[in-house]
Amino acid sequence: MLDLQNAEILRAALESLQTGVCMVDRHRKISFWNDGAESITGYLRQEVLGRFCGEILLVKYRQNKAAICEHSCPLVIAMRDGKVREARVYLHHKSGYAVPVCLRAVPIRDSQGHVLGAVESFVERSSISPRRHPYGAPSIGQGRDAITQLPDHSFTKSHLVGLLKFASEHLIPFGLLCVQVNHLDALTATHGLDAAEGILNVVAHTLRNSLDPLDFLGRWEEDRFLAVISNCGNDNLVLTAERLKWLAQSSEIMWWGDQLSVTVSVGGTVLKPGEPMELLLERTANALQQAAEQGGNLNVVLCTPETP
Repeated sequence: MLDLQNAEILRAALESLQTGVCMVDRHRKISFWNDGAESITGYLRQEVLGRFCGEILLVKYRQNKAAICEHSCPLVIAMRDGKVREARVYLHHKSGYAVPVCLRAVPIRDSQGHVLGAVESFVERSSISPRRHPYGAPSIGQGRDAITQLPDHSFTKSHLVGLLKFASEHLIPFGLLCVQVNHLDALTATHGLDAAEGILNVVAHTLRNSLDPLDFLGRWEEDRFLAVISNCGNDNLVLTAERLKWLAQSSEIMWWGDQLSVTVSVGGTVLKPGEPMELLLERTANALQQAAEQGGNLNVVLCTPETP
């Protein structure tokens, strides 16, 4: 039988788990960081031990679309009221993109019941990874964009044609969102083409991680992405557009000592029954134009009458 009182055995077991595990003291300084935490966040043990967890475990967004602040962090609440907290949130990967996780924070107590710190476990949630996408993953040069690793314009358009036919036959609603990276030309002029491609890749990764597994994301134009949101009405599309905008602007890369980030504008609409693709794309483009004309860093969704 295993000696469960042996601290070294327990530590070795925790360190090897692929579930992320992080322990902090009352001041939220990190004292434990396992293999799973390294894999999910990109941060190695030697980079995080002794540091304030807010610098590393940057919880960016709740599943219910509300931003998380310092006072509503699950770790803080668990230590404050001594109760277990669970949340579906996004963490910030070292490479700059958002990672969707299921998170659980548990207070750590001494023999007298006093809270000494907290332990947080987290596992990555399923996202729209090309490996899991039901339509398969095209190869570079044959439908996949080399910069963002997303389906390219031609593949995205073909997918949209097929989806419109399927939706009209089965009366399944879906939403369309066009996401534009603001001022990409200015970033290119200031920092160069490689920097612009780097930020596009990070934004693409974040957007892909922000969608459900059955949603679709492709590169539409040089500075634009097209997202197809499955089985979606007006209200859900508005919430999705806001989530994409919020998470995309938290994407960042380090470039020759500078931290580069961008904002995005989002325009979208819901498919009308029997609507041709040209009108759907035109209405989506009009929504994006409205967002841009109002200063950008905004989402505009043109609502359509809900089907009974």
